[in-house]
Amino acid sequence: MAKQKTKRYYTRTIDLIFLTVLFIAYLYALVAAFRFQILPFSWVLTTAFIIALIFIFFFLISLMKAKRWIIIWKRIIITILCVFLGSFGFLFHKTYATLQQMSKNEQEDITVYTITRKLSSITSLKDLENKIIGFQIGDEKDISAYAQASFMAQLNNLQYEENLSYTPLINALLQDDIQALVMSESAYQMACTYTQDFKDNTKIIHKIIKENTEQEETKKDIQKEAFTFYISGVDSTGSPDQASRTDTNLLLIVNPRANQIQMVSLPRDGYMPNSALQYQNDKLTHTGIYGIEASVKTIENFYGFSIDYYARVSFDSLIEIIDAIGGIDVDVEISFCEQDENRSFAKEDQICLVKGKQHINGKQALAYARHRKTAGYDNPGRERAQQRIIKGVINELMNPKTILHMNTLLEIIPNYVVTNMPVSQMASFISAELKTLQPWSISSISSNTGAYDQRYTASIPIEEGKSSVYLFSQEEVHQVLNAYDGATKQLQMQNFNFTLDELYLHTPLLNFDESIVWDYMAENPS
Repeated sequence: MAKQKTKRYYTRTIDLIFLTVLFIAYLYALVAAFRFQILPFSWVLTTAFIIALIFIFFFLISLMKAKRWIIIWKRIIITILCVFLGSFGFLFHKTYATLQQMSKNEQEDITVYTITRKLSSITSLKDLENKIIGFQIGDEKDISAYAQASFMAQLNNLQYEENLSYTPLINALLQDDIQALVMSESAYQMACTYTQDFKDNTKIIHKIIKENTEQEETKKDIQKEAFTFYISGVDSTGSPDQASRTDTNLLLIVNPRANQIQMVSLPRDGYMPNSALQYQNDKLTHTGIYGIEASVKTIENFYGFSIDYYARVSFDSLIEIIDAIGGIDVDVEISFCEQDENRSFAKEDQICLVKGKQHINGKQALAYARHRKTAGYDNPGRERAQQRIIKGVINELMNPKTILHMNTLLEIIPNYVVTNMPVSQMASFISAELKTLQPWSISSISSNTGAYDQRYTASIPIEEGKSSVYLFSQEEVHQVLNAYDGATKQLQMQNFNFTLDELYLHTPLLNFDESIVWDYMAENPS
């Protein structure tokens, strides 16, 4: 009898341990779901209620004497639930952290590093007296200004070198042309990704914290209101936050009410007033040299409407992202051969595709996005190809099976994408889509009715001559404006009804004689 009691005691103790682990996993997943708010609230509440009932049910069973097979199955189900809830919570926490890393607006404070070469004798900020410090004055000019002000209070002789991009500054540091480099934590992480052995060859000697004062400007309810999203593609080696020419420029006009995306392809050679150069005429691609904000302001000024959000993407990411989701379906417009991702001209390295619908991998997608050498295809053809690739990626990401690749995507995306869209807005949009689960339609607007010409551009000295630029036609500009107005100024149908008896009661005509109508109908029965 005592032996049976002891056995029952150990069984209940083990059951309580299982239930305790389940309760912890349950709380972990619940906190993650409420914190990120990517799932509709009704889903979270319903799931939480069901799991709570399961927990209570298993707890009551644990208090009673049960057969061995019931105990075994109970523990198996609890284990499965723990794995599910734990994985769910981990995925949501990781997603939240990843989106925060991508989003400039969601960083509560910014860590700013001062980097030197690993073999340098410099170990503290004081050692930088009479040394040259590098500062980026492109996308991170505010961070550089903050650091400079901090250093001036501590160093008697501050010498520095400025550049619009981190890439030449990193090279200068590694070659000892400058003795230190100031960069944000996110820029440092990207440098470690893109520059070979950067982390091994450098060291962090100083760290300051800058409060993020950048506020969210757009207050739209993007679950219901149309919004614009600008994608700037950098087709060069390096991180997406570097100041570099933009080779791909896509403007998305997103209408959540109609579940429609209008994708506008803007030519890289488009002739526009450059906001960074007192609105002197320039190529759109050159605006990227002055940072993505310059590109955004230039496009806003050209079309006359605001761009709500932007993302700068390194097209190096195409290979990894497309391979991570298992490839995309694309209708290839022409048969062609193109260099590989390393721009190798060797015949064995060429990537060739045949015209027609097909499933392509990352390397093939990058080759298709770059190709423009075929006669009669050129830049407009490349822009259409890039639209088709973006469509393919969007369609694949909306496929439920993408959840299987989510962990890999979360590892990749922060290294290739920088956006100003707050995490709260991303979560709000995704939550609304999960609630309705309606298919989206994607239509394209291409710039192909304008003309190419030779003109002077603000970013290139006059003595270097004219450049080939694309002059927009009024027709294609109006097409974009109409698409924007159609999405943002939709006609709202109000309640409307009438009866045949009231048909003539609201006529604007004075002294209306109804008999005239009946006489006319009698004379004209047809």
